Amino acid sequence: MASVAKIPLTQARVQFNTTVTSVENVEGGQLPVCVTTSDGRKQYFDDVVVTTPLGWLKQHQDCIRPLSPRIASAIESMSFGRLEKVLIEFPVAFWESAATKADGGTDDAISFVHWLSPSYATSTNPRKWRLECVSFHAFPKPYRRNILLFYTFGDCSSHITSSICGLQDKERDGWLQDFFEPYYSRLPGYTENCAPLRFLATEWCNDEFAGNGSYSKFQVGMADAAGDVEAIRHGMPEQRIYFAGEHTAPFDGLGTVAGAYTSGEKIAERIIGSKEILE
Repeated sequence: MASVAKIPLTQARVQFNTTVTSVENVEGGQLPVCVTTSDGRKQYFDDVVVTTPLGWLKQHQDCIRPLSPRIASAIESMSFGRLEKVLIEFPVAFWESAATKADGGTDDAISFVHWLSPSYATSTNPRKWRLECVSFHAFPKPYRRNILLFYTFGDCSSHITSSICGLQDKERDGWLQDFFEPYYSRLPGYTENCAPLRFLATEWCNDEFAGNGSYSKFQVGMADAAGDVEAIRHGMPEQRIYFAGEHTAPFDGLGTVAGAYTSGEKIAERIIGSKEILE
């Protein structure tokens, strides 16, 4: 992350704690795009790349002016998920039993677990929300860790994030332990000596600037999913307003950090290329 951030931090003027309220094309100005912030300031630019998540765009379409009808339709059509992640670190990778290690080493390691419809945690999960987890101990060295990464979805994610919102330290960890213990404690090798060391949980559903969700998804019945992505990806070059983020990434990078990064690079290349043509 440090290497990725180095260039913008050293060569750009980054404005922290600043909320943008509108991005607007203004006709006839020397700098054609006006960015207005919540303190009333107006700043003008040659081109603007809007990198907000799809969820934010769905909630604030009126902040991009003018927004082309095709892009507005694409933003409405695409869905925005509520996936959340909870990482739990343990003193040992207890789920890797001695028998498994003796038989086949890491080739037989437990790398993925899926609880389809758990019925044994009625006090914390009465709706039997499904859960998934990935073992970081299945990674090759030096990336191997005694960590289970849990994935939650939809209403389950909303329940967790709303429950831990505002909680701190032991109170937060205690809530997460009560919720997840019925699942990790059923993995092979678990004993009371394997109590978690710490928890780390995302709260994208609580983040207004993330659009109260995680990343784009495509529901059954979409009429033109590929066309929707391509429309947002193309942006509005005639207005000098572009979009970048995982929702505009190459199709094999949608929903990923790598895809979001790639989308930004491609937009930068397009803008630079447009300047070279004008020159």
